[in-house]
Amino acid sequence: MIRISRHRTRKVALTAAVSAALATILPMGLASPSALAAAPGALPSSPWSDSNYQPRPGDWQPYVLAPTSHDVKPVAVLSADPRGGAIQGDPKAALGGPSVKPVRLVSSGDRTQSPLLTLDFGKEVGGKIRVHVAGASSTPPKIHVCFSESRQFAATTPQANNGEAAYAPGCDTANIWTGYPGVAYTYDADSHTLDFDASKLPATVTDPQLRGGFRYATLFLDGAGWVDVDGVSLSFDAVPKQANPADYQGWFLSSDNELNKIWYAGAYTVQMDTWMSDTAKSWPYTAGEPDHADSQVPYADPGQEVIFDGAKRDRIVWQGDLAIQAPVTYLSTGDLAAVDNSLSSLSAQQLSDGYVPGESLVGQHNEDEIRTYGEYVTWYVYNHYEHWLYTGDKAYLDKWWPSLTKAMTWLESVRSQDPQGLIAFGNVGSCGHYGYSDCGHETYVNALYARNLDEMAELAKAHGAASDAASYASRSVVLKKAINDQLWDGATGAYRLSRETPGVYPQDANATAVLTGVADAGQAQRAMDYLHQNTWSTHGSLTVSPSAAHAPMGPMYEPLPSGFEASARLAVPDASGDTQASGLELMRAFWGYMLSKDPGSAWWEKANAAGDPGISQFTSLAHGWASGPTVTLTDQVLGVTPTGAGFTSYAVVPHPAGLKWAQGSVPTPHGDIAVSWQALTQGFQLHATTPAGTSGRLAVPTQGKRVSVRLDGRLVWDGSRAAGGANATSDGQYVYVDGVQAGHHVLHAQNL
Repeated sequence: MIRISRHRTRKVALTAAVSAALATILPMGLASPSALAAAPGALPSSPWSDSNYQPRPGDWQPYVLAPTSHDVKPVAVLSADPRGGAIQGDPKAALGGPSVKPVRLVSSGDRTQSPLLTLDFGKEVGGKIRVHVAGASSTPPKIHVCFSESRQFAATTPQANNGEAAYAPGCDTANIWTGYPGVAYTYDADSHTLDFDASKLPATVTDPQLRGGFRYATLFLDGAGWVDVDGVSLSFDAVPKQANPADYQGWFLSSDNELNKIWYAGAYTVQMDTWMSDTAKSWPYTAGEPDHADSQVPYADPGQEVIFDGAKRDRIVWQGDLAIQAPVTYLSTGDLAAVDNSLSSLSAQQLSDGYVPGESLVGQHNEDEIRTYGEYVTWYVYNHYEHWLYTGDKAYLDKWWPSLTKAMTWLESVRSQDPQGLIAFGNVGSCGHYGYSDCGHETYVNALYARNLDEMAELAKAHGAASDAASYASRSVVLKKAINDQLWDGATGAYRLSRETPGVYPQDANATAVLTGVADAGQAQRAMDYLHQNTWSTHGSLTVSPSAAHAPMGPMYEPLPSGFEASARLAVPDASGDTQASGLELMRAFWGYMLSKDPGSAWWEKANAAGDPGISQFTSLAHGWASGPTVTLTDQVLGVTPTGAGFTSYAVVPHPAGLKWAQGSVPTPHGDIAVSWQALTQGFQLHATTPAGTSGRLAVPTQGKRVSVRLDGRLVWDGSRAAGGANATSDGQYVYVDGVQAGHHVLHAQNL
């Protein structure tokens, strides 16, 4: 199998090769990284702290949020509140440092009287807190630490989080059984107790239990007495197999500072969700049981990582979340072992009839939902297809091929129950949805199944099952026609939610119809126009129009389908022939908004119509399924996608969407693909360096103009037709050159 170790054994040589390649493919007229280092007026130290930061080619490392080691320290004291006690000395002593004098926390009673000292790690982090205790009273109080991903939901007032402040001041809620929105908080389910022996001080006290995701840590005392603290740090336990979490295998950079931050926040969110497989959560808890993350994911290799849905919770592997997280991993860290372990663990849970549970069956809560979420069976098939496409791992495909065909048999058995040929999961008790429950014959799930049929046709060919490939392909054609015949509303210009709810035209239905090829070019344009006119609001695009009647869900901001919509918009040409810049507008609106809020470094699970986290204090604010823009920016904006297994063939088709330039590196099993492009006043220039063993398509956008195109200085398109025997074509939006062999190439379009 292709494992990350193969990437890392060649990393030194590849880094040198890619650096040399990028030195030659930087957009014309832009400075090289070495020139930047020597230039007067150096760049600000961090794009995250300077709103005027101007991105420059080659300078991608400052955007990486991941730490360079697994030892992390807080960056600031957020607040120091003595409440009924006292804080003596400088609270900044808790940040540590040479010869620092400890800060003393003094309490006169229980935790409701304790001082609160809140430290800010500057971004989402996770792991085990360490506190250096310099001294304590003869009968010391208990030290507790509370965690929160945001200031908004750190319980500090009596009303916060349904009464949590009386039990766990400074915490948000990670336990669904107490403090969930609308549920009274009745016991301390969220703080961690740091036990120490007062006779053996000074000493470093390490939290015995990890906390998966937080930005703020609040120290408080339970009991009368005092404690001296002169250092707090964190064992950063996410991505434990990555010795240097900041050592990315792939990267992206563009002329837009905010889009760059969005790419790296997505990569970091997935890293924050990547942990050892024995750190899952098992629910339900019994009354009084504290939150903990120490369960083993069934069927996962206990010596390898998995990718959970969220850092704080649920902390299990989900099919739909992995559909976004796996491609992000392929394109950033290259941590293939974590993807393999996650996908294998889900595959091994398959039931005898072919149904695949949507999530890791950890604990009763998840086991009780074993037959829920029929939608996620479609994501199971998609995940295997993407794994094969990005890695070329045929052995992995062959191993799980019987499981894939069984899953497809189950999906087809559901579809065959409908005389009109559409899937609905109500009759099989699996109609749970990513964001709501709907048992009808939906555009969304049928479009996903149609894509599965196309994917299985490709996989069957790779597996050597030609007759199966033909069958899957023909069924896809039939299903797409049924979707369009029954669910496209020509008068409205949009796809319906379902046959049962025909007057609602949701975001997910229309975005997935475009992405899966169900919609033709005209339908795609009209569907995107409908969403822009009816669902776009203050912070992005809502799930449904606020005026929609009888919808099974209310209008909210869901990052999963919003990611689909952003991608779909980049795929739909506008009247000028360019790709719609509205895809990037949506990223800036929604993901840019999340960046402006806590934790400012990772993506939320969901947001309500007012722009607040969608499940209040329980919302996961480092949730991998929201990282879709990281994939979209590489695959569509930079333009690099695999078209053959493991990038044996590829396409480089940039979608500039108003950007001046972009560049990046994409890890593949054969070596890295380095790409850079620049939109010129009178044309467009693309540079690409591709590894041996690959060939592919290079393309330049025409911007709706008549252009001549040269490949490595040789005319290949004269403005109307191919020239010089080149394999060049045009659809009016792009000029494509196919069959380009490995090496460094320049494709230049000149307006005529």
